[in-house]
Amino acid sequence: MASVNGRERPNILLVMADQLGAHVLDRDADFVDTPNLDRLAANGAVFDRAYVSFPLCVPSRASMLTGRMPHEIGIAGNAPSSRSFEDEPGARTDSLGHVLRDAGYTTAYAGKWHATQASAPPDAGFDVIRPFGDAGLAEACAAWLGERNGEKQPFFLCASFDDPHTICEFARGQPMPYGDVSAVDVRQAPPLPANFQPAPFEAEAVRFEKHAAQNVYGTREYTPQDWRTYRHAYRQLVERADAYLGRMLDTLDRSGLTESTLIMFTSDHGDGDAAHQWNQKTALFEECTRVPLIVAGPGVTPGRRTGLASASLDLLPTVAAAARAVVPDGLSGRMLDLASDAEDADRTVVVETLFERPRPPLTHGRALYAGRYKYTVYSWGRHREQLHDLSTDPGEQRNLAVESRFDDILEQMRHRLLAWCRDSDDRTFLKRLVLPRSIDASIRDEIFAVPY
Repeated sequence: MASVNGRERPNILLVMADQLGAHVLDRDADFVDTPNLDRLAANGAVFDRAYVSFPLCVPSRASMLTGRMPHEIGIAGNAPSSRSFEDEPGARTDSLGHVLRDAGYTTAYAGKWHATQASAPPDAGFDVIRPFGDAGLAEACAAWLGERNGEKQPFFLCASFDDPHTICEFARGQPMPYGDVSAVDVRQAPPLPANFQPAPFEAEAVRFEKHAAQNVYGTREYTPQDWRTYRHAYRQLVERADAYLGRMLDTLDRSGLTESTLIMFTSDHGDGDAAHQWNQKTALFEECTRVPLIVAGPGVTPGRRTGLASASLDLLPTVAAAARAVVPDGLSGRMLDLASDAEDADRTVVVETLFERPRPPLTHGRALYAGRYKYTVYSWGRHREQLHDLSTDPGEQRNLAVESRFDDILEQMRHRLLAWCRDSDDRTFLKRLVLPRSIDASIRDEIFAVPY
């Protein structure tokens, strides 16, 4: 490991794939070949319950850079921003690049930034070694890593790939930027997921949003055969991302840097992948919110981690701790436990969302994870309140919110989400909550001091 001011600190390689859901690597691993992710997982800590802060590119990536929820930094969608660079999340002096550079690291960024600009902007604390686009990206990153051998200064590189995000173009019948996927006889494609059919008490808002944005999703008229073809294409794109990772792992091995490098792999959000007949992201389904999070290298004890983690909020504290950098004040994320599976039974993780449409009112949503339960609320519509026991219903097919015997748990989750919204100053959603029955009148008065 490199030494700075007499202290040994690891190099850090963060590899990101866009729109890669964790379910592809665990539930459906038989239908995708990912030897490089497998080898990383075999030597690393695998966080089985890692969730993003927002299942959409720009808010999620901005959250990763700052360690803060999207609503805290004022980013709630992918729409083109009129922000100046000074308002970019990466411009904050307490954002990831600046924190590591101030700690003495050589910091570099390659590929997709999208928080909010497509490519990494200047003065974000990184040397930009490659702009947005997967063509040639793995090779550029491998070359940069190969040049680090023998340097005394530790490095941080974020290699950010677009695939498997180009499944979006596939669904819309558009050209795929990095080459089309191969066709397959549908009989050879993955089967439909067990939760393919929308649940009996699914939130009305979710189905509405998909139909309202058919030009974005492109799958409203899909047949079951179309969905299987989609799933096959998605897995081919995941395999591309795996190959990119492999080139960098091989370079670290050849350069003698593997033992001194902390390697992290994750994604900014998942993909519906035919679950609930949904594709793409934004919805608060598990396939969209749960992502791979694998960490290998110095100080890491390999094995599964079963506790809740935030791939968005926990990234900055974990990297800063490994780099012995100053962790910014006011972060709600935590340093990941890389040495053991010490689960925090009291931890809650919240995911927020907003569906972008030309005309309001827009659909907002929040999902709160606590223990084995997931509590989801959308801002309007029938069955906007959802409660699932993920230990027995990972496909979210049984909405316990419509069953009276779970009323006590439902009330507890209402209280938890209310407390989280108040603590995080989530004013946008406070007025859209399902308030607990036992709420104090003063809290209601506080929330609706301004009625709308």
